[in-house]
Amino acid sequence: MINRFYYILVFFSLSLTYSCNQKSTEVEPSHPIKIQSIAPVENLSIKSARIVRFSKNTFAPVGSIYKVLAIKKRIILVDKTIGNSVLIFDEKGKYLNHIYRIGEGPGEYKNLENIYYDEKKDLLILIPMDYRKKYFFDLDGNFIKEEKYNENIKYLDLLSSGDFEILINNGSLNAEDGLKVYENQELVVSSIPFVDYLDMTPLDGRNVISKINKDNFNFTVGNRDTIFRYNAKSRKISVDYIFDFEAPISKIDYGNHPRPLEYFVESQMFIGIFDIFQNKNFLSFTTFKYPRIKGRLLSKSTNKIYDTEEFVRNEIGDLGFDGVLGLGQNGEFIAVLKAGENGNWDFSKNKSLEAAANQMEDLEPEEFLLLFFKIEEFS
Repeated sequence: MINRFYYILVFFSLSLTYSCNQKSTEVEPSHPIKIQSIAPVENLSIKSARIVRFSKNTFAPVGSIYKVLAIKKRIILVDKTIGNSVLIFDEKGKYLNHIYRIGEGPGEYKNLENIYYDEKKDLLILIPMDYRKKYFFDLDGNFIKEEKYNENIKYLDLLSSGDFEILINNGSLNAEDGLKVYENQELVVSSIPFVDYLDMTPLDGRNVISKINKDNFNFTVGNRDTIFRYNAKSRKISVDYIFDFEAPISKIDYGNHPRPLEYFVESQMFIGIFDIFQNKNFLSFTTFKYPRIKGRLLSKSTNKIYDTEEFVRNEIGDLGFDGVLGLGQNGEFIAVLKAGENGNWDFSKNKSLEAAANQMEDLEPEEFLLLFFKIEEFS
């Protein structure tokens, strides 16, 4: 998750923005939510849950899970550890195909950045690190075409739907605005200007656009403390959530610190908002505190924040947790689970999941499981 662990880490911003079509930006007042003020997980329970194990395949075992797409009875994984690959399974974890096209010829790439789904065209869009190209595949992993683009964009996230695209640009690589929106291949909004101490971040900002409904989208940019909203009808940006990271020193003092990296590690500060997924009742996101990610569940009705890993251990068992990395088509959060520190798969606090795990023969400590789950909150 950490690409390079240095440079200035920051805690507060709410940038001025500019739209190509001269639409104004709305900034709505909001009370900051303290990211360390965690509500008791006993207020939550699992409403429904199921686990998915991946079958062995002819290409390579799953080495890591960077992203999960659950689309039309398929589970699509981005694995950056083994072979810059995309692995395709059915909804029960049976291997179907993979995308691995390393090279310099048509439809080939050297390094995989990420893959996205265009719901209108019903196609996967693969973005490589190396070329200004988009590679299109069907949901079975068959190559369809490639397209070049000339815009100076470094994709961190992309939500595409036919002729509409909303994307987050990695300003640390081109000093461009963070949010860009295209309609019919025309740039209609360019917003959240590049600010070096906010956008030169060591965090890899994956999964930073989250669809609320047909016309509204949440997003984050760089190390800002804000989850913004983009309205596609009005082309306006507003603020949904501002977080208080409760930093021990100000951003100015931190920027002038003689040993910023060492101080970050020693002070146990929090940084970043990414891996944003939501359903009707909860918004899931991830932040970082050395040496690992910290999952958070935000109740939309109470504005209370819960520790996702603590919730999983309280409701299911002593398991490893790699974050919520996807959303099912029925609004289920998709968490990546690993064996506990002792190498065991402990589902002792959920009898239904324990029975399902017992049916999985020879479940190894190095495997990954997906947990699809819904939550309910008690007052």
